Amino acid sequence: MKKIVTTLAILALTASFAQDGKPPRGGKGQPPPEAIEACVNEDEGTECTVETPRGDTLEGTCQNTPDKKYFACVPNNHKKPERKE
Repeated sequence: MKKIVTTLAILALTASFAQDGKPPRGGKGQPPPEAIEACVNEDEGTECTVETPRGDTLEGTCQNTPDKKYFACVPNNHKKPERKE
């Protein structure tokens, strides 16, 4: 009986953390979708604005991510991650 209760508790916890099918919001090294959309058809260095899901407006510039995987609006106050050597 104790194993069943423990298993059910683990399943309930896992389900509570399950994603709702939406793409991840700026996971590891990935900008949020709004930041990517803001720079579609724009040149590098172009000024851009992004509205966050909370309703804030961020101003920035269109840039490639350090790994060159994404081209997105990077907020002006964004801190660049330190490179590990």
